[in-house]
Amino acid sequence: MHIGYERIHPTPSYPAGLTAASLAIFAWTSRAKVVVNFKTALKDALRATQQGRCCYCRRALSDPMTTDLEHFVEKTVHPWLAFEIQNLALSCRTCNSKKNETFLRLSSHLSRSSRAAAKASVKVQRCPTLVAPLAPMAPLPTVSAAYRWVHPHFDNFSEHVTIQKGWVFAWKSTKGLRTIRGMKLNALAQIERRALAERLAARSGPLSLLIGAVAELNHASASDVCVLIADELRRRRTARRGGH
Repeated sequence: MHIGYERIHPTPSYPAGLTAASLAIFAWTSRAKVVVNFKTALKDALRATQQGRCCYCRRALSDPMTTDLEHFVEKTVHPWLAFEIQNLALSCRTCNSKKNETFLRLSSHLSRSSRAAAKASVKVQRCPTLVAPLAPMAPLPTVSAAYRWVHPHFDNFSEHVTIQKGWVFAWKSTKGLRTIRGMKLNALAQIERRALAERLAARSGPLSLLIGAVAELNHASASDVCVLIADELRRRRTARRGGH
């Protein structure tokens, strides 16, 4: 399937007069005009560079209100990286939620298994997307090797992940495998299948249903479309019988 873009390149620039350091005095959730303007400008720039697609699943991003500025390295662990542009990408709300769930689950495990934590008897919180923990106030690593998952800025997506029809994700590298599993990307196939069923059900007559089915073949597998058409026809036949 068409992934839209390989990685975020070129990196968007900061608005005139702003830097990560000048923004760092604010909380990410601040409603200060300078923060709001930064987020708005960056969202617009990323949407263009990402060709309107999520940085993880590569589905088309919808309404800006359901599109998130996603921190690849968690800002709760490394708050000084909150305004680093290369730590930010646009994601759909579904992927952002999945990543947050995985962070809560994996960070605890990684913290317990950290050798440094074992030696010091102090819990060191880890970010699952990083190979190694960052020292306080350390800069964002800008090389692919520093990350366990496919990085939106530093990795070419298709070198690690392929997307088959029906939104089935296949890994080509260990990094790709971690990303698919960590983001639960193949759960999207079920979501898209349900959405496909709903779109077909909304078609009124047989001809409209056929036209809709042909259109769906651009991004859904033929087997899924055929199965769902058969299910929809059975549902309609049962409904007609029940009406008599």
